[in-house]
Amino acid sequence: MKHLLKKSRLLPFYLALGMLILPTMAQAGTLGGTVVVDQTGSIDVTFQGSDAGYTSTLYFGGQRLFSSNVDPGTSFTLHGFQAGQVLSFSILVENTQNEFFAGTGSLNSDGLAHAMVSNLVGDEGTLIGFEDLLGGGDKDYNDLMFSFSNTNIVVQNPEPATIVLFGSGLLGLAAWRLRKKHA
Repeated sequence: MKHLLKKSRLLPFYLALGMLILPTMAQAGTLGGTVVVDQTGSIDVTFQGSDAGYTSTLYFGGQRLFSSNVDPGTSFTLHGFQAGQVLSFSILVENTQNEFFAGTGSLNSDGLAHAMVSNLVGDEGTLIGFEDLLGGGDKDYNDLMFSFSNTNIVVQNPEPATIVLFGSGLLGLAAWRLRKKHA
């Protein structure tokens, strides 16, 4: 019983450690995040590369921007954005004619998120990587990669795993306080 009590004393330490690790892991990329404009003005769109067997074309609001067969670094500027505006973009996989939208996946035919978004270091914008196969494919999110300047990520719907981890941490903390109160 004393051994169990010693372990339970470490519970607050483990909970605090978990609260520090989870946000760090989340910065690696957000599957299904929404990209919004930071400041009123223009944004630069830059093709970062592709590691796919298929050719995909990036669309923004129905406008064709570029295909995955252009040179990395190809860039241009889009004008007329308002701060807080949500950017709606998608890819069309030329070989299969499948279209995948960024965001939660509710617009995709398989119901899955197909874009991983990450904030670039130093407020330099947002990096987006698409998966181009139905059912999530190989989940590498490098089949068409591009970046936007003057943008940021907003997570509208947290992943279920994050909710479960957070909830179990709260339950553990409540159980620890209850046990401490009765001891």
